[in-house]
Amino acid sequence: MVFSLKKASLIKAADDTLHLAGLSLQGEAGNDLYVERQIDQPNAKHYEIFSETGSFKPEGYVVMNNIAVIEEGRETFEERFRNRAGLVESEPGFQAIRILRPLDDDTYVVMTVWDNEQSFKSWQTSKSYENAHKKQGTGAALATSIFPRPSYVTIFNSKG
Repeated sequence: MVFSLKKASLIKAADDTLHLAGLSLQGEAGNDLYVERQIDQPNAKHYEIFSETGSFKPEGYVVMNNIAVIEEGRETFEERFRNRAGLVESEPGFQAIRILRPLDDDTYVVMTVWDNEQSFKSWQTSKSYENAHKKQGTGAALATSIFPRPSYVTIFNSKG
């Protein structure tokens, strides 16, 4: 049985996107709109939602870890997320996580949504964060050769 994954789009906010329902994202680099469907807009980036947990509240603090992965490394990268511990979901202030598989380029997005910045920062100093990232810098970490360039983080405040 073949099933298709739910689609998502990330759009640079403009006047013609204001009518779309989704998460309105305000950040240092400007305003974006995240919608959980494919949108036909010239400035949209398209994804499949590879993994999702939780739901969005009317407001939140959104952290997007943008990770470029070469074609040959996608299966290994995705396998790591299939087998993740899932501890972030029980952290105070956690709302949702989306693992977004790119359809237009090579950059995955790991998006976590929190009630506020303090909830996110508290998670970063928690045992569950330490456990989730314990393989980094060890022989059990993903091979750095699957990452063609460094990852980067974008941060937004959202209104649903």
